[in-house]
Amino acid sequence: MFDALPALTAPPPTELHSELERYLNTDIEDVTDPIRWWYERKTTYPRLHRMALDYLTIPATSVDVERVFSQGRLLLSHVRSRLCQFSLHAP
Repeated sequence: MFDALPALTAPPPTELHSELERYLNTDIEDVTDPIRWWYERKTTYPRLHRMALDYLTIPATSVDVERVFSQGRLLLSHVRSRLCQFSLHAP
């Protein structure tokens, strides 16, 4: 049964894997602005740079989202009794 399986060998290292290895093997630096640090190294670590910036720029709270929903409720509130379900649909 197991003779039909392909040989279990390690896959060849990918560019992302080697980029990650290079990053992990660098000396630790004291960084005060991680976004700037990644931006300055975007040519050295192009894939990790994009991933790091995506991660580092996530809003820390949901306050902005909650504010948008609160303002939307003021526009389409149950208090505005003259609106019906048909007035809210786009033509």
